[in-house]
Amino acid sequence: MKSYTQNMSKRPRYRWRTWLRGHVPWAMVNLFPKGLKDCGQHEWFRFDDETDRCYHCEVGERPHQHLPIDWDNDLWRELSRLADEGDEDYQQLIRKLKREEREADLQNAA
Repeated sequence: MKSYTQNMSKRPRYRWRTWLRGHVPWAMVNLFPKGLKDCGQHEWFRFDDETDRCYHCEVGERPHQHLPIDWDNDLWRELSRLADEGDEDYQQLIRKLKREEREADLQNAA
């Protein structure tokens, strides 16, 4: 029987699989499918406009929850720069994200 503290130091399920998927060529990612059981510690990505899914397991799914955007970080500054240079795709993306940010603020205020 394992002690209580041994279980605490164990990494959550399927993290090794997720790491492999991020480091093998795209054609090979299906060799490492998502886990079928609950990973126990979900990390979310936006699947579509209404759904978030877990990177690690098939069980992890929830209604989309808006997370505030840090507009000062490097990624958003670069996207803004590209949009300012006239790239229509980036302009649409920035408009969509700002609209969602306003909608989330209105929902939180209600």
